[in-house]
Amino acid sequence: MTEKEMNQLADIIVNKLIEKQKEYDEQFHIDIQETMMKDGGYIRQLSTEELLLAEIGRLMTLLSSYEDKEQYEKAAIIKNKIDKLKTKLENL
Repeated sequence: MTEKEMNQLADIIVNKLIEKQKEYDEQFHIDIQETMMKDGGYIRQLSTEELLLAEIGRLMTLLSSYEDKEQYEKAAIIKNKIDKLKTKLENL
């Protein structure tokens, strides 16, 4: 396999990983929004800040797992997502 073919294969794999992660992210957001929390005897919807913090926590767990398995390309994708969410959180 040539260097060019390996790079094309790597691009295909990374694109598939990104698409799959987008699907997981969308489902996570749907699940989290449907989740209700009890607070002082009444039920409330999670705030934007709570949603962002929950997503950051989930992604940090995933990042740690990828780093432990030495899957650094996946870890880099997740790290970028975490950085973007932290920026959103700071701008609230």
